Amino acid sequence: MRNRHIQLTERAILIPDALGLGLYAALGTQIALNLQMPVIICALMGVMTAVFGGVLRDIFCNEIPKAFNDYQPYAVIAFAGSLLVVALNAINMPQWLCIFVPAGLIFIFRITAIFLGWRLPSWKIESE
Repeated sequence: MRNRHIQLTERAILIPDALGLGLYAALGTQIALNLQMPVIICALMGVMTAVFGGVLRDIFCNEIPKAFNDYQPYAVIAFAGSLLVVALNAINMPQWLCIFVPAGLIFIFRITAIFLGWRLPSWKIESE
């Protein structure tokens, strides 16, 4: 019974986690852009803002953060979305579009990555 409950809880948190990833990546990037930071700093601030929420959640649940050990494209998707925020700002799109379009795309790609099982390549550490 306990195992079923834990699996249900883990699956139920995936949708809000993907939504948070998109919103925090877009908002973090937009705030850095409003402060006139360099482009790479803006993108990295968006990624750090987005990923740190999931890391904190996992630490509070006494788990190894999933962003560090499951090889899913968590931070990569956030980085791509952050770059999209920068690109939309560069072509002078309205600020609300610069936030919600990338946030929506990040959400869609994260959900797709979860349900299709996308994984980043892993590396093996060879011992001598």
